[in-house]
Amino acid sequence: MGAGLASLTLAKQLLDKQPTLDICIVHNRKFPYPERIHKVGESTVEIGAYYLAQVVGCKTHLETQHLRKMGLRFIQTQGLTGEAPYRELGLEYYPYHTTYQIDRGRLENHLRDELGNRVTLIENCRVLGMEKGSDHNTVSVRDHDGTVTTRDARWVVDASGRGRVLMKQFGLQKEAAVNHSAVWFRVGGDVDINEFLNAADAANPFTDAQERGRSTTHLVGKGYWVWIIPINKQTTSIGIVFDNSVHKLSEMSSHPLASDWLRRHEPRMQDYLEEKAFEVIDFVMLRNYSYLSKHYLSEDGWALTGEAAGFVDPMYSNGTDLIGLANTMITNAITRPDGKQLIGQMNDLLSEVYAGFVDTHHDSSPRFDDWNYMFVKTNWDACFYFMFMCVLFMNDKFDDIEFVESIHGTVAEFYKIHHEVMTYLRTPGAVQGNYELADFISLVGSIQDHANRTIFLDDKSNEAVAARLEQNLETLRELAASIITTQTFDENYYNMGKRLDAA
Repeated sequence: MGAGLASLTLAKQLLDKQPTLDICIVHNRKFPYPERIHKVGESTVEIGAYYLAQVVGCKTHLETQHLRKMGLRFIQTQGLTGEAPYRELGLEYYPYHTTYQIDRGRLENHLRDELGNRVTLIENCRVLGMEKGSDHNTVSVRDHDGTVTTRDARWVVDASGRGRVLMKQFGLQKEAAVNHSAVWFRVGGDVDINEFLNAADAANPFTDAQERGRSTTHLVGKGYWVWIIPINKQTTSIGIVFDNSVHKLSEMSSHPLASDWLRRHEPRMQDYLEEKAFEVIDFVMLRNYSYLSKHYLSEDGWALTGEAAGFVDPMYSNGTDLIGLANTMITNAITRPDGKQLIGQMNDLLSEVYAGFVDTHHDSSPRFDDWNYMFVKTNWDACFYFMFMCVLFMNDKFDDIEFVESIHGTVAEFYKIHHEVMTYLRTPGAVQGNYELADFISLVGSIQDHANRTIFLDDKSNEAVAARLEQNLETLRELAASIITTQTFDENYYNMGKRLDAA
């Protein structure tokens, strides 16, 4: 169900693994999509980029038709205007692992072309529901004229996005402990942060980073963050994500209201937008956007992926990661002879992944105006991500269910230490007065930089990957102690990176 990014990548992954599969995609739109189509998920990080480029095979297309991303960038303007000081954390050059800012319409058209006649595509139709059978499932499809037909399938995968056909039919939805909403819009032009946030300061390492606008930029403040994502040289996505206990959707529920809100909280950016007078292409809002599923795959022959499976938070751009993780589990379930026997482990694994992301984002943004907090939290979150999930997925071990089961104790320890740090950071006043930080902090040479550069292993054997994960777990334990116990994270930020690089 559905022919968006989750569906098309899954179809490609399945056919690459088992070319004889008969795949039918039912979609409520028609190809080709217009470029600049308005969809959530315009930015990738390491797992999602690896999945699209290497697993799905889109590397050449991504490198030639989309923008390379200069990592994540966090800027705290404190609501000040003009030449007033601001704070920034990020890279001054592109990270070791290539990630992308993507035009979803262009990418999905490419995937549709790649699939060609290897799939049956039924357009301008809607799936009404699924009836379980003993050896197959029956799907009811309504076309644009209202005619209802049925199709039988051994497996039915719901990739219908927020339509969530199967989640609703089977009562699978459960709430996620993330109390956030968002509005976003796109403008016809290149919103370049170098033109309104580029302090001429000798201590600013980003002065000559002319492509830093290719980052996903986060303007952060109390209870909110504003994203700036370049989709292509003619289009930029701008979004406001906020904690419902701090800000109200009614204050920004239209583009004029959102502009007024930006004028109050991010005046430097709003002044720039008004000066440039970019065309506003569209505007969307989502209230309480987070939700999870009780299950993701079933022995009855159905599965959920993409936003039909759940959505946690847009911060850190992990949406395509979750597509890759779910699709990899689904591919195993469908193509392995013993796939259905492993569904219990697959559900447990995906549930742990989603719970980990919820832990990351739960009650996080009310302290985004605290520079110490932003420094510690964003670096910890990145190190945890690089040293754990990236090592597992990007060394091709996530789809080895037996291997993941064999290291389940280690996996549980990763989530445990992450939860301990998240719980500490949610404590009122945690790290608030611990450090005297510079206004401009480069990631180059830091522990986060080291974690990013050491994701790939030359030896991808089970023993080597398990050993690396154990080493990384010890590093994270030391890092966690420097946050919670000794308050020496600022010292370890560079020193640990140097020490581990020299080891």
